[in-house]
Amino acid sequence: MMADPVGGYESNRLIIRVKPGVTFSKLLTGDWMLHSNIVPLNPQSDAIVSAMRHWKVMAIESALSVVPRNRALASQLGLDRSLRLSVPVGTNIPAMAAELAAFGSLIESAQPDGIGSIAGVPNDASFNLQWNMNNTGQTGGTTDADVDAPEAWDLHQGSASTVLAIIDTGVQADHPDLQGRVIPGIDTYQEGSLDSSDLHGHGSHCAGVAAATGNDGIGVAGVNWNTKILAIRCTSSGGGTTQTDTAEAVIYAVDNGADIISMSLQFSSNSAILSSAVAYAYDSGVLPIAAAGNIVGSIYPGAYDKCMAVAATTRFDQRWSSSNQGPQVDVAAPGEGVFSCWKLSGYNTQSGTSMATPHVSGLATLMLSYHPSLSPAQIESILKSTADDKGTPGYDQQFGHGRINARRALVEVAQVCPGNTNPDTQVDVDDLLRVINAWGVCSAGIGMCIADIAPAGPGDGMINVDDLLGVINGWGICP
Repeated sequence: MMADPVGGYESNRLIIRVKPGVTFSKLLTGDWMLHSNIVPLNPQSDAIVSAMRHWKVMAIESALSVVPRNRALASQLGLDRSLRLSVPVGTNIPAMAAELAAFGSLIESAQPDGIGSIAGVPNDASFNLQWNMNNTGQTGGTTDADVDAPEAWDLHQGSASTVLAIIDTGVQADHPDLQGRVIPGIDTYQEGSLDSSDLHGHGSHCAGVAAATGNDGIGVAGVNWNTKILAIRCTSSGGGTTQTDTAEAVIYAVDNGADIISMSLQFSSNSAILSSAVAYAYDSGVLPIAAAGNIVGSIYPGAYDKCMAVAATTRFDQRWSSSNQGPQVDVAAPGEGVFSCWKLSGYNTQSGTSMATPHVSGLATLMLSYHPSLSPAQIESILKSTADDKGTPGYDQQFGHGRINARRALVEVAQVCPGNTNPDTQVDVDDLLRVINAWGVCSAGIGMCIADIAPAGPGDGMINVDDLLGVINGWGICP
């Protein structure tokens, strides 16, 4: 039951709307008495009073603390009949809502008081520089040439239940935008070393793109604000590494709890040990994601079948000039002039497929935190199918399946368990209420509303009885 965080609901109140003429008064015994000067009281009234006692209702008062100036219109819309029922913190509000909503002759509606936030645009001090997350043309680019991060954050900001391995130059664990979420790993370049700090800056930059804490008033926002970051250094202080050191890092990541592996690394030759390590990850249920490379040719580990390769785009939604191309490219993401974390608690602007890669790995953890049972194949398939097509229509060797779209990916993740409209892995009354609250036209467009579950796939742009039936038919624990 997801209560109190953004995207959930207040666990100490229920909002009901009574039929015209229905009121409540409290007796000295603490019980509530139901009154009606229009609707004839019936046996349901006693049942409602009993329900109030069962749910330990402490107060019933107007849901609004302000009085609408146009009282006639407010009355017509039922605002003057909207009441707030105060109950103990932690109450099972959806269950209470379902019970009271059943008294249809006296109670018009009963709904949780949902919690939201500002419309996805966080208050991080330098967020205006992050065209890659939200491109409004603020840096001279093309509007919406981004990954639709704010639109995704309206649905979910991630959770600490996922672990993203950053295999790179290390990660600064106490960086203001990463602190409290970095799990120290090892240094495979210096055998036996447990130092996973970042002497270079590249690894912290990638970690920031994927997972900087969002809406904390400082720095930048990563794709997933809450995932854990497993820091693994596999390079020298100058950024050099070997395929064996990288393979060892991949194996260490898998064996130490990683869910997704991010490798902003490039090798121009194949390697049996690195290929086997990547397969070890994939076959263990961990998806490796790597840079397509900044040089031409088959670049590893991205070119392996069991690893996703990410190309880089610009603020104009064009291919970054140095981004590798070829049949190994799976998807693309912003990679030119990306502003993110740096060593010594700093920030820096960098370009490369290195910067594109953590956009995808961060989104993969966001998807996984929404639906924890997703397999590597499912994550990869959804990332490809929901990408915004760029370049030549359909798949092409410059953009792959297109530039990733975080919002579309999350909406598609929900379809893996039809009817599950929030990240709790079960279809229940919460999902039923979410569909009811979203009733009507999907203003974001077809394929962009998480409650638009029918028909299967992108939906039809309407939240209606078909979606309600979809929830009912999918009722229960997600497979």
